[in-house]
Amino acid sequence: MCHTITQLDVPRWADPRIEAKLRCQYERQPGDPALHSVKWYRGKHEIFRYTPQEFETRAFNNTGVSVTNSSCDSLLCVITVRPEPGTAKYTCEVSSEGPRFAVDRRSANMTLAVLQEYDPLITGLPTIVQAGDEAIVNCTSDHTLPPARIDWFVDAELQEDPLITGVTHVSGADADGLQASWRTLQVFPDDYSSHRGYLSLECRATLPTRPLNIRSMAVRLFVASRPHISSSMLSKNSVSSCSTLRGQAGFSMILWTIYSLLRRQVTLLVI
Repeated sequence: MCHTITQLDVPRWADPRIEAKLRCQYERQPGDPALHSVKWYRGKHEIFRYTPQEFETRAFNNTGVSVTNSSCDSLLCVITVRPEPGTAKYTCEVSSEGPRFAVDRRSANMTLAVLQEYDPLITGLPTIVQAGDEAIVNCTSDHTLPPARIDWFVDAELQEDPLITGVTHVSGADADGLQASWRTLQVFPDDYSSHRGYLSLECRATLPTRPLNIRSMAVRLFVASRPHISSSMLSKNSVSSCSTLRGQAGFSMILWTIYSLLRRQVTLLVI
């Protein structure tokens, strides 16, 4: 028989700005030996040990993880750590006194990450874009760890042409090691046949965590319609053009007649 771990609380995501609290709860059944020790591991490395018979705790800070505080007794052991970058498996191991020194252990992964608190922001959107023109808009993500990947969608279709979307740019890390991402979209409304006076634009920011952490923002890009020329207007324009041509032709004939008469009179005078 041994002590049984009833609950293990290890944060899935650890914010580098905040110390993480790891909690291991266990119970002793009637007839079980006394508690011998409680140990915490990061991967295969022991980082903390509680031995109730010796009324002491020991922290092993040579693995890159700093144990900053602890509180342990016969039913519960809580430690506070400043986690390292990346993902690591944390294990709580509870053992009972001899002669068997039976052990129970449970593990959970913790990843250093700062998820998105806000949706991405789209800027540079014009009030309206004329048909035949282009619009250039930008999308910026929240500061995160790791940095977000940004994708653009037009009318729900992923835009993958690098000439249209460029690449995702990442800012330098701030004081907390967080980074923002941004990406532009160059829209040519004439390239899309589905617009109904507008195009639906969506910016999606994704963190490569498990599960994926996704935030998005959607807007409408309004497109001015091309002027429509009716058949009646074309007919009127044709009639007007014909009348103008006939008028020009008649005026030319009059000028030619006057020129001919004057030339004839000059010829008669010379004779």
